[in-house]
Amino acid sequence: MLAIFFVSLWSQTPCVSGYSKRERINKLPSFLKICRRSDPQLNKCARNALYSLKDRLEYGIPELYIPAMEPLTIPEIKMNQDTGAVYIKSTYRNVEIYGMSRFAVKSLHIDTNKMKFTTTMLFPNLTMHADYEIDGKIMMMPMTGSGKCNANFTDVTMTTVILGERQKKNGKSYLNVKDINVNYDVGKVQIHLNNLFNGDNALGDRMNAFLNENWDSLSEELRPLLEKAFSSVIRSSTDKLFKAYSYDDLLPK
Repeated sequence: MLAIFFVSLWSQTPCVSGYSKRERINKLPSFLKICRRSDPQLNKCARNALYSLKDRLEYGIPELYIPAMEPLTIPEIKMNQDTGAVYIKSTYRNVEIYGMSRFAVKSLHIDTNKMKFTTTMLFPNLTMHADYEIDGKIMMMPMTGSGKCNANFTDVTMTTVILGERQKKNGKSYLNVKDINVNYDVGKVQIHLNNLFNGDNALGDRMNAFLNENWDSLSEELRPLLEKAFSSVIRSSTDKLFKAYSYDDLLPK
């Protein structure tokens, strides 16, 4: 059932305590709505199945390798950019993201012949808190500091295209991820980095204002790096799911 697949896009780490390896492989949770690949309304069924899991995402779904989403916690994110107008080395630790479970599915399409799965999701509001370290230059302006980072992202739209292939294992057919592409758009960003320039409030305020006023152009500079990072996370999570359940388990005939 491919609803699992789309929800798993946001998993960062497997969270499977309380379930044996055999149970995880052989038994899908009873609350999961099953969609059949022969259903002419497959896309509609998968969309409804995804929404049926929405209330469970806040606390996570360990059977499906989905951690708690409110907040979604990530131990560390590293972002290094050394081309174009942005030359930055940054690390974000103890990341907490709120709002991941409050999404809308704008479109969802499953092509079982090409093994191509496409979803576009809208996150109306995402809030992030983290500890940061940053050093480098943005548009020729030096930028350095470490402290607390708080950010708000409005109207985040993310389109994910996953191309898979079927492989035989132990007499069963399993899905394998061949390629993943991610594209995103953000309506508005508000960000504040505390303690920039070793606590120089005047310089820090000017840099925060500059970041917020020029987020569109900065986002374009960072887009390849961010989309590559998103794709890597999605591939890792999806691989775990596809190895645990066969194709017929996830999407029966």
